[in-house]
Amino acid sequence: MSQSAPGINNLTNSPASHNLEAGRQEYKYNYTLIPAVAMVDELPLKEEFPEDWLFLLAQQLRTIFINTIITNRGNTGSPSVRDDVTRFLLEALIKGAIPFQINVIAKLLQIIPQLLLKGTPHNIRELDQLIFSALRKIGLSILDDSSERFKALMYEGQPKGHVESLKNYEILLPQIKLPAIANSFQEDDVFAYMQVAGYNPLMIQRVTSLEARFPVSNEHYQAVMGSDDSLAAAGEEGRLYLADYGILDGAINGTYPQEQKYLYAPLALFAVSKPDQPNRMLRAIAIQCGQNPAQNPLITPNSSKYAWLFAKTVVHIADANFHEAVSHLGRTHLFVGRFVITTHRQLPPNHPLSLLLLPHFVGTLAINDAAQRILIAPKGGVDNLLGSTIDNSRVFAVRGLQSYGFNQAILPTQFQLRGVDDTNLLPVYPYRDDALLVWNGIHEWVEDYLSLYYKTDADVQKDTYLQAWAAEAQSYDGGRVPNFGEENGAIKTRAYLIDAITLIIFTASAQHAALNFPQKDLMSYPGMVPMAGYAPASTLLKQEVTELDYLKLFPPLEQAQRQLNLLYLLGSTYYNKLGEYPQNHFIEPEVQPLLQKFQQNLKQIEETINQRNLNRPAYTFLLPSKIPQSINI
Repeated sequence: MSQSAPGINNLTNSPASHNLEAGRQEYKYNYTLIPAVAMVDELPLKEEFPEDWLFLLAQQLRTIFINTIITNRGNTGSPSVRDDVTRFLLEALIKGAIPFQINVIAKLLQIIPQLLLKGTPHNIRELDQLIFSALRKIGLSILDDSSERFKALMYEGQPKGHVESLKNYEILLPQIKLPAIANSFQEDDVFAYMQVAGYNPLMIQRVTSLEARFPVSNEHYQAVMGSDDSLAAAGEEGRLYLADYGILDGAINGTYPQEQKYLYAPLALFAVSKPDQPNRMLRAIAIQCGQNPAQNPLITPNSSKYAWLFAKTVVHIADANFHEAVSHLGRTHLFVGRFVITTHRQLPPNHPLSLLLLPHFVGTLAINDAAQRILIAPKGGVDNLLGSTIDNSRVFAVRGLQSYGFNQAILPTQFQLRGVDDTNLLPVYPYRDDALLVWNGIHEWVEDYLSLYYKTDADVQKDTYLQAWAAEAQSYDGGRVPNFGEENGAIKTRAYLIDAITLIIFTASAQHAALNFPQKDLMSYPGMVPMAGYAPASTLLKQEVTELDYLKLFPPLEQAQRQLNLLYLLGSTYYNKLGEYPQNHFIEPEVQPLLQKFQQNLKQIEETINQRNLNRPAYTFLLPSKIPQSINI
């Protein structure tokens, strides 16, 4: 290796290199927790959630806790809020839902009357600390109410039953603000915009024509786009886009906790108008609520009002289920988790690549472990809310991960493969445009950093630690990462190494942010995004689809409350920030000016996105200030 490359030459005989065997003992693979996925067998102590992360979570739990108690006790936000919460805690203590712990509970009851409506920041912080302490001591899960007695008491008196109007969901929000999108989500422009700037902006693919399974006619197309355009012309000119949820076809519908649920595998067609038109935003053309046209009628904006609303909601339900299992869990959490294990097992702690990656892995194994034990376990949050059975949801996550080849996941390549990279053909795609800004910023930082250590391709090839890391990442006995590496799976060039590390960091930071935080702002509101359907798609075969048919599609209030609580929690906890590494983290002094350059680039990216948002419906999920450094929630 070049003598000018600092840090790597001396690794072989350094004490850090001898820690690898300890790392291999501590970080063992398990392929049975989520079958076939490489996960850590037993969570190492140093991978537990940091204390300051737990405190941030307690702040959000406080909001959810108070909101739920007020809703279920029938309080509308009057000064007696404090009495409601105090009575609940006393009742929980008396009934044994909270074990008697005088040092925690007594103080909790002492400060609640002081603060709930007019509390000082000091008192609110104290409450957060006490909630955090109480939750830990009584063993409540951070992701789901696993204490049956506490859960029964928490949800006692909750609103139940199907809604008579989507406005009914607002009774669940006495202390939580109604998402802004609740006032516009039924509009066709907003529905189409979700495909390019929503909670799962990863589905559309450019198509030149349609298969027989989706028999959209030119008449259907022109009814939306006008008679001076045609379906054939749109396909030939690259203006036709398909969202296909076929991976969900054949799902076994869930029933937990008690009602019959439905999951659908729709096809949705979108188009962009000709270049000479003033409005070139994506527009919805037609929806088929299943893969088989013989069983699923074609629904368009010119169908009856409630048939079209029903069909659009079916797409949201499919999109939400694909988002949670595939895009979010499979292709960010589980995708990155494998590299955490491999890095600890194959790279010494002072290896330059280890130093670069480890801050992007904080909390990832802990949240993945909690997810597989609680969130995606039988009777957990996913089983409760999503449309299919818990076993099916786990299968979707695995299929989504295994079909996500590493080299195809490199962001510019991914856009090219889906045919959405051309800004002239698809001019309004905020996720794409902002993601590429952040990708390029991370790519430049990674290239600057790695160039300190690898001057040539030969330097990359000679780094035995790096090559062992790459080999284990793709090994069947290792990370099982498909389509990783160059020739024979090795890393041969510096250019490939830079792309690979950029993908890992981008996924652990920006990609996860783009998928996680819309859970609060978009997905927590069940009127727009039900997490499951409660009526079959065959409803659309009726001669007339009524408002009642449409409303039956939505979750009952008790399910909606759990959806609100879980997704609000998951989408509210921001811990650490992209570009902020621990002080004195990097060994070489040459790194500091490069890091400062990266941080300055992120500020410029923020300004660019803010300027873009002046001329489009705001898309804020990829603002660098809102991107955590790692997957930790």
